[in-house]
Amino acid sequence: MTRRNIFVKIYLCFWLATLLIMAAQIMLDRLMRPASPDPGYLLHVLSPTLAMHGYKALDYYILGDRDAMAKETLQLKRLSGIDAYVLDEKDKDINNGPAPREVLEIARQARKTGKAEFSSTRKRTLLALPMRGSDGNHYCIVGDVPAAAFDHSPPPPPPQTFSDPSVHRPHEKPGLPPFGLGIGPPMFLLGHGPPPFASTSLSLFRLFITLIISAGICYLLARYLTSPILKLRDVTRRFAGGELTARMGGSNSIWKDELSELADDFDRMAERIESLMTQQRQLISDISHELRSPLARLTVAVELVRRQTGAEVAPALDRIEREAMVLNEMIGQVLAMTRFESNVETIPMAPVDLERFLKEIANDANFEAHARNCTVRITESTACSVFGNEEWLRRAVENVVRNAIRYTHADTTVDIGLRQTVSDQVMYAEISIRDHGPGVPNADLPFLFRPFYRVSNARDRQTGGTGLGLAITERTVTLHHGSVTASNAPEGGLIVVIRLPSAITGAHVAPSSGKARRASPSHS
Repeated sequence: MTRRNIFVKIYLCFWLATLLIMAAQIMLDRLMRPASPDPGYLLHVLSPTLAMHGYKALDYYILGDRDAMAKETLQLKRLSGIDAYVLDEKDKDINNGPAPREVLEIARQARKTGKAEFSSTRKRTLLALPMRGSDGNHYCIVGDVPAAAFDHSPPPPPPQTFSDPSVHRPHEKPGLPPFGLGIGPPMFLLGHGPPPFASTSLSLFRLFITLIISAGICYLLARYLTSPILKLRDVTRRFAGGELTARMGGSNSIWKDELSELADDFDRMAERIESLMTQQRQLISDISHELRSPLARLTVAVELVRRQTGAEVAPALDRIEREAMVLNEMIGQVLAMTRFESNVETIPMAPVDLERFLKEIANDANFEAHARNCTVRITESTACSVFGNEEWLRRAVENVVRNAIRYTHADTTVDIGLRQTVSDQVMYAEISIRDHGPGVPNADLPFLFRPFYRVSNARDRQTGGTGLGLAITERTVTLHHGSVTASNAPEGGLIVVIRLPSAITGAHVAPSSGKARRASPSHS
């Protein structure tokens, strides 16, 4: 199942909402923009520019310099985005280019009225100015104004007002623009705003800046919302792993909101659970201590009765003594586990040489194994060490080995293996203990390490055991940041694998590709 990151969800939701708001603003801006430009804007701003370039092109036309005339028209297009048509009295474009029908119509209207005329449709906006050339003929310049020219608010009008270019004044040099046209650079070069052709790039730049700012804000907001959740997950995992002192520290949060309240609730819950667990351990410890005294008196009483009675009651006394020994062993294990869990932070830790450690356990266990017609042997060994308490690790491994000796068939072996593995770039020491007994039903494997769990009551009565040995092993390995698992071997028997973090840091061992090497059952 694909894991969905809540941080990515929140981040994308906020950013998508920001983008939708931006898109809505752009759409509203376009919908609310006037369908036709302001006539005052055309007359006061665009007319001087169009007239200046039109007179220049007309002068070059009269002088016969067609190249200069074409360059002037291109310059107008480059600076302002306006396509210019200069028409003579016969409605012929002096650039010898085809003039659209709308251009011809507005040119005739301007020539007829002798004033500036404009028309606007969805496709184009046209501005026509009648002119008189130095040759005495009447002309008309028509500008096809691009829509981008209206993307900005109208700038202030030029200091000089527009005068009809069709009126020729005697004191002016023929062929030059008349006085009062506000002649000069195009209005886009006078500081009244960016040129129309720059509108698209400016919009893209503004969009880019908006995206960067919104992405940053959404990232910070999403991180603020998810960081307490990530911390809660980490603390919860530590708490579930046995670190009952793990806390969120919500009361120390600067921002008091629902997330800090959730942290406070978790801390209160953790404190309550820790208190209950401490009381439970103390209760078990107290009861165990109290039970030892009656058991000791019971043992003494059995010995006294044995001396005062005959052989006919000996079997019953032996049974009482065995059961008392089982109870005494169980109480000892309960007290040991309680002491270990209560003082785990003060237990001394040091590097433990597992290779030497397992050899000693195998040698000691062989004495008990020979009494059951089996042997304990090491089938695989690798030099490695772990960081922990040797006494408790010895007890944990011995519990598994003794359990294997109880259930392996006669004339078989209990195999112990030691190797190094790597998982998620972390080196582990892996101890495998395998018997050749009947195994365990698969349904019971997940519960094998629970305290007092018995797979078969009858079998436990025959082989002994209190039901606490494997539970102590699991708790000890967990507190050493390791894991223990059990599985049935394909050929029969049970395999228990203990994995502990290696004490060697920075080393690298290629991961092993198979299970622990199995030894063929041997008879002893």
